[in-house]
Amino acid sequence: MSYIQSLTVFMHVAEEGSFSAAAKKLELTQPTVSFHIDNLEKNFGCPLFTRTSKGVLLTIYGDKLYETTRTINDLVASTHNEIQAMVQGSAGKILLGASTIPADYILPQLLAGFIKEHNGLTFSLITGDSLTILEKVNRGEIPIAVVGTKPDTNDTNLKSQPLWTDNLVLVAHPDFSATVQDRPAQEWLRAVPFILRKKSSGTASSALQALSRFGIGADELTVVMEAGSNQAVKAAILGKIGVGFISAWAVESELKSGRLITLPLPEPVIERQFYAISRQPLRPTCLELFWQYLINRPYPA
Repeated sequence: MSYIQSLTVFMHVAEEGSFSAAAKKLELTQPTVSFHIDNLEKNFGCPLFTRTSKGVLLTIYGDKLYETTRTINDLVASTHNEIQAMVQGSAGKILLGASTIPADYILPQLLAGFIKEHNGLTFSLITGDSLTILEKVNRGEIPIAVVGTKPDTNDTNLKSQPLWTDNLVLVAHPDFSATVQDRPAQEWLRAVPFILRKKSSGTASSALQALSRFGIGADELTVVMEAGSNQAVKAAILGKIGVGFISAWAVESELKSGRLITLPLPEPVIERQFYAISRQPLRPTCLELFWQYLINRPYPA
């Protein structure tokens, strides 16, 4: 049998001390109240109330059931409040995916602003290269993500929105400046040792596309290292292993201090686009709230 309605009736009889008073409060007939109590007593195989001339009193079994029923009732009420908060967007957990540059340099400040406005919400940030994050979105593991690779627009359940652009720079240790001096870019680009991100990263894809516009194919590069993160690329460049393409955000302090330099390219600026992507529909409500917040943010300072 289903206990929820019968337990509600039982709780009111216990608190009112009377079948008739409980019936009145619940707007039920007294026979209906008696039916629920009789079913509970048959199911448990014991009396739950002692009948007296003034009403009813809980037996030792009824007392135990009342204690549990109060706990269940409190739990249901608490769950109701939590679900209502989720529906209203004032509670919930947001699972967010991001490629490394947004995760490390853009989103922390943006998330801080959102949490300040919605302090009942929490985030779980999952990072990886762009293709890895896109695969997780496609599998339904992540509802919202920010990546540096344009998603497949053939999926009708996948919504995408261009966000900010990222400037890629070719960076080297200052000792490399003599290597490129007074030489055509197409010549030294083929000669210098390169540190590249994994091919599944948005940075690698944008860098190779830029080089192809300069007339240089990926197979013409002298690649000495493939790195899994921007931090690894930067550390290798600082260690004079080679040169590498990296987001200007990732090397801002090193360029200002002179620990790293940018190498001149045929095109002064290489830009790539970041995209916000989401798998529809967005539930709970906090996901839609964050999505609107994300796609309406101005270019980060």
